[in-house]
Amino acid sequence: MKKTKDIVDESRAHAVPAALEWPEGMEREGAAEDAAWECAGELVSFATAPDRKGHVRRLDGFWRDGGKGTPVLCFVHGMGSNFYRSRLKKAFLEAGPAFGFSVLSFNNAGAESGTENEDFRETLRDLDAAAAYGRRRGHRTVVWVGHSTGCQKSVWWLERRRPAGRTAVALLAPADDHAIVRRQLGRRFGARVDWARRQVAAGKPEAPVPGLYERFGAKRFLSVADPRQTEAGLFRYDGPLTVFRRVACPVLAVFGAEEEFAPVPPGEMLSILARRTRSARFASWLVPATGHGFRGCEDALARETCRWLAAALRGAGRRAES
Repeated sequence: MKKTKDIVDESRAHAVPAALEWPEGMEREGAAEDAAWECAGELVSFATAPDRKGHVRRLDGFWRDGGKGTPVLCFVHGMGSNFYRSRLKKAFLEAGPAFGFSVLSFNNAGAESGTENEDFRETLRDLDAAAAYGRRRGHRTVVWVGHSTGCQKSVWWLERRRPAGRTAVALLAPADDHAIVRRQLGRRFGARVDWARRQVAAGKPEAPVPGLYERFGAKRFLSVADPRQTEAGLFRYDGPLTVFRRVACPVLAVFGAEEEFAPVPPGEMLSILARRTRSARFASWLVPATGHGFRGCEDALARETCRWLAAALRGAGRRAES
């Protein structure tokens, strides 16, 4: 029998749990906006470690305690988002404790307008600070749920920090930002990259780059457009995926079948990850009738992701004991 990494059967490889199945041809209805949303927990704020110039940043977030010593599920949001905006984050805050997790949803350097001139390297200090906050509250184990660019941030942190003990990561819509900007700019892509490099060389890293799906300064644009830069290569599906391949902890990768930011079909991207991963426990789900934000299935996705992560941690614990 051939191994999954040698050949992937598209019709079976990315099957979802029953709770995420949906009749073919039927549209999902997005959940109505809550007139009021409540969840037991507390607003929190914690500081990053100082940078080389001694600067620290404070990160705001929401903490939901799941019990003494429970693993912490850290939700890492994508470009321009924040710790509370979107039904998806709220669904994880609601679901986590039932599966034995405390939950921390927190702002990172790319929150809201911070995306425009974010330094991707700040990712390490941001996620370090989140993990340290959990430890200060008595929780040693951390798992990561990244959405959109939060996937790049989670994977890069795991590859660079290589935390001891049990951990796992869920990648929700790990899109290829490099391919997205190439597709969006078309023939203008090369000229726009050259222009951005000139702006940075002239001491104008914040010069705005027009015509993109996000507001980017020149230096921030190069972080996703220049294939030599870390962020651009993290989920470049036509590249070597070197950083992703170094992550050996349990990995769950999820796309909506109607992913809006897909340079190639999302099932194909999941198959590429399945072939390239070195994780001993890898799973991929292609969720029908939904897209990048998983509209209409946020609650079910949060529950099933928490269920998978809890099982992955139990499996990691058994392997450590054997």
